[in-house]
Amino acid sequence: MYCSICGKKLDTKEIHNEGTIPYCINCNKLFFPRVDIAIIAILTNTNKEVCLTSQKKEGTYKVLIAGFVKPNESLEDCVKREIKEEVGVDVTSCVYLNSYHYDKNSVLMVGFHALTEQFDFVLDEEEINQAAWYDKKDCLNLIREDSIAHQLMKQFLAIQNTEEIK
Repeated sequence: MYCSICGKKLDTKEIHNEGTIPYCINCNKLFFPRVDIAIIAILTNTNKEVCLTSQKKEGTYKVLIAGFVKPNESLEDCVKREIKEEVGVDVTSCVYLNSYHYDKNSVLMVGFHALTEQFDFVLDEEEINQAAWYDKKDCLNLIREDSIAHQLMKQFLAIQNTEEIK
């Protein structure tokens, strides 16, 4: 790695409680790892159905709505924007669920539950092949098991089951 300021090869520096961090001796600057941030959302309607989509690049599994956070955009605004862009519905509420680090490309996926009062989709046909409402009990079988979407859906269903017991 090289310094983005002076271009010299980075050394490393041991920082208490941080470990070994890339460091430029010339600029006296630490370079902490950067992580991209994206949202992933479980969209439900007032009938407690879950929106799952099929993307052009995906295979047989259904997916949740996801996308990268833009500069100066809050996580909640990103959830609303991505849902509006991909399936054309407005979000009435949005609640944080969990976050997951996606090692493959150093992305922090921030999971939300979003609610809409709309039932009809207007798809972004560049990204989405199909979107449909599913009974929440069927969703785990439709999402790839080793995915972040599957982990988030399991957590969401556990919360829903706990709330139904109350």
